[in-house]
Order: sequence, then C-alpha cells, then structure tokens
Amino acid sequence: MNNIDVYVNKKERLLTDNMSLNVYLTKYEFKLFICLLNSLGVNQTNEVLINTIWNESGKDNSNLIQLISKTRRHLKPLEHVFKIKSQRGKGYTIVVNNNYNFIGDCFRANEVKQDDDKETFTLDITDKIFSKELVLSLLISLVVSLYILNRTLFFPDINAINDRFIRMNCYKDKVIKSTYIFDCDKSGIDFSKNKNYVLSTFDEKIVYTEK
Repeated sequence: MNNIDVYVNKKERLLTDNMSLNVYLTKYEFKLFICLLNSLGVNQTNEVLINTIWNESGKDNSNLIQLISKTRRHLKPLEHVFKIKSQRGKGYTIVVNNNYNFIGDCFRANEVKQDDDKETFTLDITDKIFSKELVLSLLISLVVSLYILNRTLFFPDINAINDRFIRMNCYKDKVIKSTYIFDCDKSGIDFSKNKNYVLSTFDEKIVYTEK
C-alpha cells in the first residue's frame, strides 16, 4: 500500500492528499486550523484562539465552540492523520497520528517496511486444529520415510556392485557371493535354509547366496 501524504495549501485554504482528496475550509476555519497547527501539540486557550481568529470584541466561547464543531466536521476525512482535541476548560490542540510527521506544509506518512508480499505462517502447537489425528499422521509419515531410507541403505543394488563380490563355497551346492571374506562356520548364518538373500550393514558388507 502506498504512503498517503497530506498537503496544506495556505493560499487556497485547501488540504489535499496524493489520493485525490480535497478538503476546503472557510476563512475562519482555516485561521483556527493554522493557529493550532503553528503550535502543534501545544494546547491553545480559548482566549488566545478567539483573539487570533477574530481579533475583535464581541466573540466568546460559544462562537469558538461552533467554529470548532464545523471545522472538525470538514476535517473528518483526515481523522486518520490528525484530530482536533479539546481539554475541558483549557483549550484545544492538534494531535497527529503516530504514523505521520508534520514537515514543512505536509503531513508525511512514515514508511512501512514490507517483505515483498511474503507471508509468514506460524503453527501454534496448542491450536485445536493441531489435533491428535494430525500428530499421528505426521508420525506415521516420519516412520515410513525412515523405513524407506533404511531399506535403501541396507539393500543396495546388487548389480551395481557385482564386480566387488567374492565367490565362496559355504554349503553344498550353494555359491556364496560376498563383498568380504568371512568364515562360513563362524558367521552364524544357516545357508541351508536360504535360497537367495542379502545381508548388509552400514559399512556395506553384503552377502548374497545362489544355487
């Protein structure tokens, strides 16, 4: 979203922004606005405002209250930028929104840093949506993934390492292929009960039997 600045045109008694908003004020409304603007954030008493705006006798607090009300009504479209605040029995002041600064003749919007429309998603583990079924599903997926990984490690492609096999005769008519030489009798493997099988470990020791 673009920053929206508000400009004060003193010559035409006009407040305008860069989104085509135009707010015109009457002569006395604009004098009130400028009087408060010149002492931004500082409370101006009723007496000071009456003398500055009309500079003549015969005007009192009731006239100022009416003028304040009309000015606020005309400035309502700009309440997101500033407001005329009253302090009972003390006077009035203009309070600028924290997202703006008054520089020169412009209420300038502070720049807001954005991460190029990147959205951040935070998963709250305490959220009701994070149910037991979801937890169970995630655990099952993890177990299956580990099983597949384990099978890949323990059962490599026999054809890919065929040239590394050592042929051994460990039981009658059975031919044993192994990537390392071992004592058949001390191996603890009953080759009589197996036709074709593969044994492997993380150090890639593989045993394969044939008829």
